[in-house]
Amino acid sequence: MQAITYAFLNAIATNDSPMVLSVMAAVVTSYIALKLAGQIKLIPAYQRHLGLIGGAIAIGVGIWAMYLLAMQADLSTVLGSIGISTLLNLGLILSASALKQHKPEQTQALPHEELELRVAERTAQLSQANEQLQSKIAERQRADEEARFLQTITQAISESADFHSALDITLQNICEFAGWEFGEAWIPNSNSQKLEHSPAWYSNQNNQNVEKFRKFSEEFTFAPATGQPGRVWLSKQPEWIQDISTEPEAVVRRQLATAAGFKTGLGIPIIERDRVLAVLIFFSLESRQEDKRLVEIISTVATLLGSLMQCKRVEEALSEGEERLKAILDNSTALIYVKDTEGKYILINAWFSILFDIGKDEIKGKTDYDLFPAETAEIFQAHDQAVLKAKTPLDWEEVVLHPDGPHTYLAVKFPLYNRAGEPYAVCGISTDITERKLAEDALRSSMATNRALLNAIPDLMFRINREGIFVNFKAAKNNNLLMLKSEFLGKHLDEVLPQEVAQLTMNSVEQALQTGEVQIFECQLMADNLLDYEIRIAVSAENEVMAIVRDITERKQVEADIRTALEKEKELSELKSRFISMASHEFRTPLATILSSAELIEHYSHKWNEEKKLSHLQRIQTSVKHMTGLLNDVLLIGKAEEGKLECKPTPIDILHFCRDLVEDIELTTSSHTIAFHPQCQTTTACIDEKLLRHILSNLLSNAIKYSPAGGTVNFDLICKQEEVVFRVQDRGIGIPVADQAQLFNSFHRASNVGTISGTGLGLAIVKKSVDLHKGKIAVQSELRVGTTFTVTIPLHQQV
Repeated sequence: MQAITYAFLNAIATNDSPMVLSVMAAVVTSYIALKLAGQIKLIPAYQRHLGLIGGAIAIGVGIWAMYLLAMQADLSTVLGSIGISTLLNLGLILSASALKQHKPEQTQALPHEELELRVAERTAQLSQANEQLQSKIAERQRADEEARFLQTITQAISESADFHSALDITLQNICEFAGWEFGEAWIPNSNSQKLEHSPAWYSNQNNQNVEKFRKFSEEFTFAPATGQPGRVWLSKQPEWIQDISTEPEAVVRRQLATAAGFKTGLGIPIIERDRVLAVLIFFSLESRQEDKRLVEIISTVATLLGSLMQCKRVEEALSEGEERLKAILDNSTALIYVKDTEGKYILINAWFSILFDIGKDEIKGKTDYDLFPAETAEIFQAHDQAVLKAKTPLDWEEVVLHPDGPHTYLAVKFPLYNRAGEPYAVCGISTDITERKLAEDALRSSMATNRALLNAIPDLMFRINREGIFVNFKAAKNNNLLMLKSEFLGKHLDEVLPQEVAQLTMNSVEQALQTGEVQIFECQLMADNLLDYEIRIAVSAENEVMAIVRDITERKQVEADIRTALEKEKELSELKSRFISMASHEFRTPLATILSSAELIEHYSHKWNEEKKLSHLQRIQTSVKHMTGLLNDVLLIGKAEEGKLECKPTPIDILHFCRDLVEDIELTTSSHTIAFHPQCQTTTACIDEKLLRHILSNLLSNAIKYSPAGGTVNFDLICKQEEVVFRVQDRGIGIPVADQAQLFNSFHRASNVGTISGTGLGLAIVKKSVDLHKGKIAVQSELRVGTTFTVTIPLHQQV
């Protein structure tokens, strides 16, 4: 036994696993064999020692094996945790059996009681150590599993294409690791007002209730602090709900979750820089107590996911920025290039490469002297150095020779700085402005031509904006302006122009801006005297018009003169027509009378007595007088039309003149009576007697002519302090209203005169004679009632 014990201890000391196992097997085998053979009873002295030694060896081997396992030795691969437990249990059985068999010999084994107590204590200690080691092993295994889980999910997340793919992977891995049956994600909407269901979800349950719950959730939203997702979003803290049936969130969702069999819920926020990117919600079919360790692990995954997503977003932003920059560079029609401080090219864009037929890699390290003539390269280098020296953007016009000739580029160059703040390169953007330069030259030439034309135009030009404010002006001479420029620039039309003209101008401005068509109107403005202007309004800018103001006073006067001449010509033509018509009628009758009387005298005078001869001679004389009167009227109106009729006032007794005139007219008519009513205190007047005779004789003759036979014509003479009034009133046929406007026109006769003879010159002569006296004539007439003519003449005419 001592040899076996020594061999066992030596094997343990030398860490000789096979020896330990061999010794252990020998002891156990011997014990079992002796027990079976009944030999142990024959040697009670050894029975107890062998049991204690075997138990101790078994326990020792078990502890030693656990130590090796804890130290990550290879024994675990030989025995495994089950073998270790067997050894420990076997040791305890052997020790207990030995102690039990020793009880009858207590009186004889008093010297060994202390040893037995120690063995019992040692056995208890070994049992406790066994439990502690088992706990450590379990803890280590869980830690290993968690580490492998974190490593696996980290790699899976980092390899995911986007955020939603990462959420899918996270939900699946967490559910599989923790044994949860359902996982979903909620994401804040664009304005962070509510949570919306993410397309990412996971479930290992294939039943209608779970699918119904998921479908409903896709259309659901959560406000902050509403439901478990909303509370986790707001608090940014995990939340464990052991029984979701008590969850105070939306009733329908809670009922659907309960119907799906979910009992426990867990919410975890994904946070990045204090901002919740998403909220993960997990459901379990089992009612689970809160597992803080699991919450920590999932929170770690969520934190990792947030960080990885931020990194991915940064990478995506950088990638997008690079792609965007590359797209901008390669799609730009400008030449873009970067040169270091020594003038060597670092980068060029696609257009530069195409235009100068050089690759992007090929150009690296080359200078302007390798691409352009020395003279051109020297200019480019000088500009680059100027930018580096000034440390600020500068621009130049640079000329580059192309196969089709020289091209002008507007080159904008600016320095690029390193982290130390020192310029390390020059970036240039050169835009081909050759066509623009040609257009500018053409524009300058056109502007010079237009300026010359404008300067040659005598018209005034004003720029007026949509609001009606004078913006600017142009005048050939400043004295052409109607007022000082300070009186209208910056002011509204209403402040400068008369109200009517300002309103007309404003309407034209609005109409021109609305239709794009030129608006033309005429107006009158007062300067030294009243002037006529033509104003043309044309659109000159988006909200601005050009008003071209032309003085048309002379043109208007010419037009008026032309119109007057045309009217006179027309009137003369009408006069000729009326004269011919009148002459053919009025001259035919007296001429016929003269001819017939002369023929009768010629052939029959020798048969007539003196009285009959005298009668025919009087008829001839009367006709001649009538024709003479007609010719005198024609000559008189002709002189008046030509402005050759003169007014020669002389003092006359107006009352005596009127009485004589009434008597003379009454001698020529026996069918009418003239009632003369003088009202005069002063009878002397300074008037042209000849013209006055024309006036009164024509008015009285007409009153008699157009009145019925036996009628009375009233003739009133009213002398006032400064003027004399003549009123002739008849009760004849009257004058139609339509004819009254042309009553005083030469050769015009009213439409109702019928066969009553007349030349249409009488009233025209009256009007001319009154006008020469600076007098006035008025008419009042009513058909079939009569007509009243009133003539007012100043008493004292200038001689």
